[in-house]
Amino acid sequence: MNRDRVGQQLVEAKVVSSEDLSQALVIQQGEGGRLGSILVGMGVLSESTLLEFLSQHYGVPTVELATCSFDPSLLALLPVAVVQQYLVVPVKRTTSRLTLAMVDPTNSSLLDELRFRTGLQITPMVATESDIRTTIRQVYERPQNGSSSQGNISLERGTTDHKPGEAGQSCTPSPHTFDRGTTLFPVPESRSVRLGITIDRDASAVEVVNALVQKALQMEASDIHVEPLENIIRIRFRLDGVLQPIHNLPKELHPSLLARLKILSNLDIAERRLPQDGRMKIDEFPQVDIRVAILPCLFGEKAVLRLLNQSGLALHLTNLGLDQPDLDRVTTALENPYGMILVTGPTGSGKTTTLYSALQYLNTPHMNIVTVEDPVEFQIQGINQLQIHEEIGLNFSKGLRSFLRQDPDVMMVGEIRDRETAQIAIQAALTGHRVLSTLHTMNGPGAITRLIDMGIEPFLVSSAISLIIGQRLIRKICEHCAEPDMLTPVQLRDLGLDDELIGTVQSRKGRGCQRCHMTGYKGRMALFETLPMVERLHHTILSRASTSELRACAMQEGFRTLRQAGLAALQQGLTTVSEILTETSGEGLPVPVAKDL
Repeated sequence: MNRDRVGQQLVEAKVVSSEDLSQALVIQQGEGGRLGSILVGMGVLSESTLLEFLSQHYGVPTVELATCSFDPSLLALLPVAVVQQYLVVPVKRTTSRLTLAMVDPTNSSLLDELRFRTGLQITPMVATESDIRTTIRQVYERPQNGSSSQGNISLERGTTDHKPGEAGQSCTPSPHTFDRGTTLFPVPESRSVRLGITIDRDASAVEVVNALVQKALQMEASDIHVEPLENIIRIRFRLDGVLQPIHNLPKELHPSLLARLKILSNLDIAERRLPQDGRMKIDEFPQVDIRVAILPCLFGEKAVLRLLNQSGLALHLTNLGLDQPDLDRVTTALENPYGMILVTGPTGSGKTTTLYSALQYLNTPHMNIVTVEDPVEFQIQGINQLQIHEEIGLNFSKGLRSFLRQDPDVMMVGEIRDRETAQIAIQAALTGHRVLSTLHTMNGPGAITRLIDMGIEPFLVSSAISLIIGQRLIRKICEHCAEPDMLTPVQLRDLGLDDELIGTVQSRKGRGCQRCHMTGYKGRMALFETLPMVERLHHTILSRASTSELRACAMQEGFRTLRQAGLAALQQGLTTVSEILTETSGEGLPVPVAKDL
């Protein structure tokens, strides 16, 4: 909202006169400052009137900070430098939301930065400038005088009590500055020391790219996000499936940085209006294949780099984390001379790794294995891999048709996206070929209904499919900072554990350390469910049963769900309850867990 309108609307509302406004504007032009504060200082406007007006003007509630109390951990969410520069004060925190008192709650770029920096949704409230400045002096200076040990820090009439779970997590942030005095939103000191990234505005694009890739490999990140905001370039890494803010770069580096990425990826450096995709390798990291995706955004082009590190890749079924019954079902299906094996799960659940491991299991000199992928993520010696190109009409279905004339033993389709691809794959599985593919469904039974919804007849689905594998990736507790986690029997019972198993659970959590980058998690493991096409399930499919009916039928045959696999990991102390609930949220209500979990 245009700030010039604030003064005009004060005049229109007859709160101040035109002469007072003109005088305040002259003072503002000469001395700076906020118009409302100048009018208050002139004595023509009271603070309470200004606060009420600002609330109506901005459409947000007001807050009188003198009535609030402040937990030190809440104050630690924002460093003093940011609070003083932008005149914001954290008022309250819940699990996912931070309430801020602000002079200007319409500063959207500031709200976005604070949201990304804290990882919390921001709820703005309006307060007067003098109230905020007084609060900053009292609550941010008092801990330095030794009073932080006294618990909540209150102002004159502190009455607000924090509910459990509403206090901010404690940390020790400090401002981080680039050369030439460019102050950015800070990364906490503990993190900046731990990461050790030293990039200033004088760095070349080559040095920036190499430093980011090197640090991402050291931290075992899967993706690098280079995101231009209004005044900075934000760098985030995806660690164990979760995006983590890493560093801010000067905005001046953006043109040369994007040009460097485009040149390495053989993309058009002059094209800034359309998305572009490419691949690149860096001489300093020959073992890493990097996929690059460029997307035009409001403040410039965003780049996402997917790191495919083949040096540590060990594609083998025994490395996936399948337990013995599931591994036996997978190897049995792979050894069948024909039939379809489907791997299901959301994006980022490890489906491609499972497919490649299965192909490696079948990869012998006596097998003709062909794949059609978008894109080809890993190159496997001895396998014929085809990259699709939609722009020239080479899609999954066309590639699959051409494979049938290549005398294949095994065919892998990167993804079944449409009815035509599904029909060709089903026919290939029924005519003596082993077909492997993925389907974006939440679980194994859902894959059956998805194929039927695509128009494939139920009798073809039940005849062609040998096995459906459902999977998720969950974060593992960091072994370097693991500590006991007190879970009540009621919580464990609600998850689906019966009374006999509750006493066997080794509930743990990660406290957070430098090795896990203060997340409490280090590495990921896969949860699997394997659904073979047994006779009883065959008849249920022919009746066009729903997903829930198919699940119930499978469970009567001993089918173990993803939720049950997650509970087995919880029993062993490998992960946390929150990870299980997050990654198996589509499992529905808890189900009894078999005693041989």
